Amino acid sequence: MKYYVTTTWKHKNQIDRVKMENLLASYKGSNPSVIDTIWFKIDDYTHGAIVTFTSEEEYLKNKHLHQKVREESSKSEEVTMIREEVGNQIAVLSEL
Repeated sequence: MKYYVTTTWKHKNQIDRVKMENLLASYKGSNPSVIDTIWFKIDDYTHGAIVTFTSEEEYLKNKHLHQKVREESSKSEEVTMIREEVGNQIAVLSEL
């Protein structure tokens, strides 16, 4: 069963879309349990993230890799996480 982590991040500086795309691309393949990551703009200084993991077990097994990426990007991009939710998939409309 897929496992999801959603977060909201506050930026010190205005969001630069190209820089964010390049940063996300640099993390591709860094965590084998990640299926996909979506970053989206909430406002000029806030973005949201949805990370889909293969399962809760794999998330927990590789959580240290996810945490390392967070720490690196928090420092380099001067962002602060303001909320986080995690949980198992219940239903997906496209799969019903």
